[in-house]
Amino acid sequence: MADFGSEMVVPVARRPRRRYHRETARETLSEAQRGCLVIGLVSLAALGTLDAMLLAQVLLAAVMVFIGTYMCLRVVFILAGRGYRHPPVDEIPDEELPRYTTLHPMYDEANMIPVVVAAMEAMNYPKDRLQCILVLEERDRATVAAARAYPLPDYFTIVETPAVEPYGKPKACNFALGFATGEYVVIYDAEDRPEPDQLRKAVGTFRADRRRETPLGCVQARLVFENEAPVKGALGEVLRDRNGHDVRPTTWSSRLLGNEYTVHFTYVLPGLARLGLPVPLGGTSNHFPLTVLEDLAFDDEEMPEIPGGEATIAAWDPWNVTEDAELGGALAAHGYATELIDSHTDEEAVLTPTAAINQRSRWVKGYLQTSLILLRHPVANMQSLGPVRYAAFLIQVGGTYLSLMLSPLCWALTAAYFVTHSTVIVELFPTPVYYTGVALMVGGNLGLVSVSIAAAIGSRQFATVRYLLLLTPLWWMVLSLATYVATLELLVPSWRPSWNKTAHGVRYMTRRRRLWRFIIGSDRRLQVRPVRVGPAAPALAGSAPLADPRRPGGNDRAIPRHRPAAVRFRPTGAVPVGLAPAGPALATRPHRVPVAATSRVPAPQSSSNSRSASSI
Repeated sequence: MADFGSEMVVPVARRPRRRYHRETARETLSEAQRGCLVIGLVSLAALGTLDAMLLAQVLLAAVMVFIGTYMCLRVVFILAGRGYRHPPVDEIPDEELPRYTTLHPMYDEANMIPVVVAAMEAMNYPKDRLQCILVLEERDRATVAAARAYPLPDYFTIVETPAVEPYGKPKACNFALGFATGEYVVIYDAEDRPEPDQLRKAVGTFRADRRRETPLGCVQARLVFENEAPVKGALGEVLRDRNGHDVRPTTWSSRLLGNEYTVHFTYVLPGLARLGLPVPLGGTSNHFPLTVLEDLAFDDEEMPEIPGGEATIAAWDPWNVTEDAELGGALAAHGYATELIDSHTDEEAVLTPTAAINQRSRWVKGYLQTSLILLRHPVANMQSLGPVRYAAFLIQVGGTYLSLMLSPLCWALTAAYFVTHSTVIVELFPTPVYYTGVALMVGGNLGLVSVSIAAAIGSRQFATVRYLLLLTPLWWMVLSLATYVATLELLVPSWRPSWNKTAHGVRYMTRRRRLWRFIIGSDRRLQVRPVRVGPAAPALAGSAPLADPRRPGGNDRAIPRHRPAAVRFRPTGAVPVGLAPAGPALATRPHRVPVAATSRVPAPQSSSNSRSASSI
């Protein structure tokens, strides 16, 4: 097995040789890129008229070389990730802990407010040094009303983002960052349940980094899709609520998504960090010093004008739908390192292929946007990042898009040959190209599946193995379909800025179980085992009661006068109110769970599904 010693790590300079200029994804292609695209297409057409077969052979050979290079790099990153060591963490006494700001962007997620509050209440961090900002959209009146009515703890703040395009998470976080009073900042999505000690570990990592020469710009926690596996009883039965819905909804889609997260956050990202390469950040649980975000901020003239947004800190690209990946490259270009800490955050995976396509199309579209930005000024960006980092980051984000885009072409040619035995297809593959393609088809695919199986076994998700063996080809087709959807969205101007929202807090029941309930009749009740669920269960199952999660003694510092005053809510008592709005919102999302504010929230506890995968 290959050994990646310290000599292979690319050293990170304290400051790059050339100051990196960040550009937004407002325009998909620059004028120079449009010109190059036209010249390239015209040149290919001209070459095709001279010798179409030779051109096709050259293009197929280039495809094989690219896919082989991409697969080899993935293997290198995974092998490097096996030996990754988490950075040292200093123990910080309570009285020395700094003020910490957590951003919680939410849209059309009124039912998730109790989950957010319960997750923050469970954090092992002094509440008088914690500032939790609910980042809401002014146009989402249902969630705003629910947040104002809910008995929020004193350290929570509500910030309404003005209804100015482009809509989405990055612009909202930029606006909310102007209200941050913490020394450090982290983003948590609505369904996130971070490990209680995560903030302490992040602070300890940043403080320990002060003794090193390399500046640390971000620490990323491991993300875990906890519904990769269902909650089971002592006899192995899947636990359900009184209405027959799974307590922890799990499907084949959530299993394969959970396995992908295990590979990505346990091996690939640690491998990139160990080799000193840019790390495309996850969309949540990434922690920053506020001064770093201010240092990386876009120029004000590149940002949309927001009423009352004079103090906005434009750390994220509001037109890039994977703003986290772009920020990871910007950190490296400005001379900052990114490390992964030994902490996890439980998340909720989507449950259907349709939802997966919706989510993945956004991720892949953002990767393509980031790649096109890197290619606008390749020489200047290469000087800022360094040739190795530039190539690795471009292959990591752009290669993911291209590999998913080109795979269906290879599948189609293979299927067409076996069906037709066409001599034209045979001529497309000269002997070297043919054997390269066979090696990639057999060895490459087996290698990727083997890595996924090893990750499932290492994380003790043994039931996921059979899904990997049976459904991996189908899953790859789903991902390629999402890539084509992303491409179409970028090509159509009216679809380009669309932000495909992922629904959280859904209820789920298998079709077989729904059919059985229909057969036995609605007047007969299923005998289900009563379940006591964890802190995220009100959103997932909709059966556990909720309560006022307030904590006595919370004290929030006043917001400095040089920043605009945030909308604050200091309740004097619980107000009974339905958190999920009735009407069209529920009609279009029949699986969303209305949560009653008069019920009780169970005491938060660590997820039994949180795990650290062993080495492959």
